[in-house]
Amino acid sequence: MQPMRTLRGERNMWFVSITAVWLLVISIIDVRKRRVPVWTLAIGGILVLIKCICRNGEYLDVISGMLPGVFLLLTAFVSQKAGYGDGVALLILGMISGAGKSLMIFGFSLFLAAVFSVVMLVLGKAGRNTAIPFLPFLAAAWLAVMI
Repeated sequence: MQPMRTLRGERNMWFVSITAVWLLVISIIDVRKRRVPVWTLAIGGILVLIKCICRNGEYLDVISGMLPGVFLLLTAFVSQKAGYGDGVALLILGMISGAGKSLMIFGFSLFLAAVFSVVMLVLGKAGRNTAIPFLPFLAAAWLAVMI
């Protein structure tokens, strides 16, 4: 039974690594272009399909993991202050990570963005209405929670 655990752990490590690379790529695109192309989010959808196939019936955790992403998408729709790409990326990460980790990722990414914003305000590098890309904070929070 020991070799099977090692195989699952190794498979999970590869999946975390692939997801980390995906997050890094979309974060760089978000910083440079302030937009996230649909094709990059489609790659995240493929990751979700692979993870759902490997989960073996834990679909309630997948659905409840979507809630922070749905909340961010609704916020983007109502206020026009958040990006839809950010919401879809969080939705994808929630489906991959599950409910508990999804909430931690969302909360920690908001915390990181707030700290960054305060530092930028204090240094005079940004104003009150300066937009910042959210995906780098989401990526950092995801890595922190997964590691």
